[in-house]
Amino acid sequence: MGRRPTGIRPGEKASEYQKVTLRLPGDAVAELDAAARTVGRPRWRVVIDAVHAYIGAAAPLTDAERRAVRQLLALKS
Repeated sequence: MGRRPTGIRPGEKASEYQKVTLRLPGDAVAELDAAARTVGRPRWRVVIDAVHAYIGAAAPLTDAERRAVRQLLALKS
């Protein structure tokens, strides 16, 4: 009953992860929000995926996902 754990690995809870506070310019926050909505994941997961893609441990967004992010940003402008 209730919400299932939402961590990266089975049995983990995102609420038990360490907190990190970031200060980002408004356009970066808009891009993060658009990316999260496009891929259907929470912002914290997009940040983790971005770090993994940056260090080469995961694939970046697909071309279709990048186009969708740009389109969503254009709608908000």
